[in-house]
Amino acid sequence: MPHIQPETFRLFIQYVYTGKLLLQDSGVFEMMTLAADLGVEDLRSACEDHVTSTLSVDSACTLLAVAMEIHDRPGGKSASSFMERCIAFIGDNAADCVKTNAFLNLPKEALIKLISSDFLCLEEEEVWRCALAWAKQRAGVTQPTAHWTEEERARVCHHLAPLMQHIRLLLIESSVFAEEVEPTGAVPMEVSLERYRRAALHAQPDHNTQPRLAVNMFAGSAILHQDKSAFQSVINNWCGTPKQSWRLVFRASTHGYSAQAFHSHCDGISPVLLLVQLSRGEVVGGYSSAGWGPGGAGGYVSAERAFLFALSEPPARHPLLKKPFALCYHPDCGPIFGAGADLFISSNCNTNCDSYSNLHSYGDPIAPASLASEYNFTVLDYEIFTYKHQ
Repeated sequence: MPHIQPETFRLFIQYVYTGKLLLQDSGVFEMMTLAADLGVEDLRSACEDHVTSTLSVDSACTLLAVAMEIHDRPGGKSASSFMERCIAFIGDNAADCVKTNAFLNLPKEALIKLISSDFLCLEEEEVWRCALAWAKQRAGVTQPTAHWTEEERARVCHHLAPLMQHIRLLLIESSVFAEEVEPTGAVPMEVSLERYRRAALHAQPDHNTQPRLAVNMFAGSAILHQDKSAFQSVINNWCGTPKQSWRLVFRASTHGYSAQAFHSHCDGISPVLLLVQLSRGEVVGGYSSAGWGPGGAGGYVSAERAFLFALSEPPARHPLLKKPFALCYHPDCGPIFGAGADLFISSNCNTNCDSYSNLHSYGDPIAPASLASEYNFTVLDYEIFTYKHQ
């Protein structure tokens, strides 16, 4: 197994004999690959859990670089899911991740993967500034652009060249383009001409003029990211606050799927937004200006404003019809919307199919009988958010 480092194999043998292992972040992917190759499932799973639990702003770029290096080796395909997870995490937390030294030390291929993503939560001006900072670090240049020597300019442009086609230069605001981008000398002449041509002809948008997800309003969500990111603005528009940011209060896969876990984190918090990912991949949920808590006839909680939704194509919203029955509180159940219930999430909803949707307190006469394609369902994960300023 020439692709495995001797020290990694020594630690693997140690684990086989003792059941114990002390790993550095940089070695976790290689160990995971070795464990997968040799069929030691508990070790492979432990490596996976380690990455999941340690992924942070400080570690994400380091882990991405290592995952990509392992992925390109023989037998390294098992690192691909972690590579995508790192990219998703960095995309969601881009504003903080790009300030780390680990970002500046990313390999070129890893940086290209990031700045090619539609889900990198940065305005295009910031994407450019990050790429420039990375290129200056590679070139060993610390001076502002105006003070570069011609030799320094050539070094920076050399490192910028492979990145330029992945930066959506046509989206950068004109004054920033003129003051910060063009003076570097890194912009191909045809790109500058294309800016003028598009401005004159009002050209149709293409990938290079398609904005990224510039702001992540649901930071920490494992449900509303990547291909579901576009629904963030849809939900905020339904709530009436297009730029509203949310704070993650509870995630079942992290805090537990039991009713007790839900109530210990979520009771007394308002407003509340519920996101539910079903085992079939569908995403449904609800919003209420009131929160869950004991009290009220039959456990019902009234709200001035609430709605249920399904993030289908097109997304569907069902407003509250009966205000006294916006929510229902039951200590032995998870989140409940409506009387009867319109959306019911059972305790331990990931291991049973007792959860269901049955619209009548929400929606209108032509609304579907259920938010989901099936009346009863099993839940893969669910999250509760409240406004960030709460």
